[in-house]
Amino acid sequence: MAYSIRICRIFGIDVKAHISLALILLILSYVFYVNKPPFGFSDLQNPMRLIYSVVMAVSIFVAVLIHELSHSLVAKRFGARVREIILFIFGGVASIENLPKEPKKEFAIAIAGPLASLVLSLFILTPHRFLHLFGYFNLILAIFNLIPAFPMDGGRVLRSLLAKKFGYVRATRISANVGKAFAIFMGVFGLFYNIWLTFIALFIYIGAVEEERAVTLEGLLSNYKVGDVMTPNPICVTPDMTVRDVISLMLRQKHLGYPVVKDGRLVGIVTLKDITDADENDVVENVMSRKVIAVTPETKVFEALRIMSENRIGRLPVVEGDRVVGIISRSDIIKLAEILEIFEGVKSSREKFGSVQSDTSG
Repeated sequence: MAYSIRICRIFGIDVKAHISLALILLILSYVFYVNKPPFGFSDLQNPMRLIYSVVMAVSIFVAVLIHELSHSLVAKRFGARVREIILFIFGGVASIENLPKEPKKEFAIAIAGPLASLVLSLFILTPHRFLHLFGYFNLILAIFNLIPAFPMDGGRVLRSLLAKKFGYVRATRISANVGKAFAIFMGVFGLFYNIWLTFIALFIYIGAVEEERAVTLEGLLSNYKVGDVMTPNPICVTPDMTVRDVISLMLRQKHLGYPVVKDGRLVGIVTLKDITDADENDVVENVMSRKVIAVTPETKVFEALRIMSENRIGRLPVVEGDRVVGIISRSDIIKLAEILEIFEGVKSSREKFGSVQSDTSG
């Protein structure tokens, strides 16, 4: 997530704060400052009133962090890679790669967060007003996250239960549709009672759509490797070519990026972005990107797409050893997915039509 800074590292996981976190901390601190007990500290005198308000606002996001860490640690136990946890205006999100698709493992990962929040909610039983309020918010966090709607934990719990019967992709579609329906209801409700709920509903709806799209894409592309999709023997440039030469090449070939090869070895990549403001007489070596992320022909297509998305790049060189054997772009993958989706739709229609004909003839 852009505009995030690392604040600490816990159990080998980077914890980052998005810029929007500062805004919500200010809002929450103000709410606790002006509200009466039991949901605020307006009865206290400063500076304790201000200190309690700020610390309570921060403690809510400490609880969110514990919630996300619980997901992450269980996921790591099952072999997944946790890149980072980001705290932002709507709570927190753990970026987990290679999530297991086995229903039991997904259930364990999904339920870990709400269970951690439920444990923290036991503070509600204490007489200390600060801890009591802290426990109350953890109880709300646990209950809210258990609502069976993507992208919340309850949606993943629902998918893990449905996947046993319907399979992972169809279970995702059902859970995503539940999430979208819940978001629409919540959004309309929020328009009349609390506009903040409408913003949260929008976040839920977008999350449900993205989850459904990602799983659908992965399902469509699961049988394809980069070698099946890449453009073989791509046009390469050399470090000593001028920017003018590259511009001329782009105008002729209509491609926006080229691997840079020296003595048969990949040393960089040059794109339209690299040369936009460069001197036309300068050489490629001075403007190219040296940090090259490459894949092999055996890399899964969906994995290549994930790498592009994470690094915000549009294409990847394909190498065998040090030799460039191809190039794959985001547009190549999206076009493949669109074609496969159409074929899947046609196949499904034919199967349904054939079933109807069989029922009619019977």
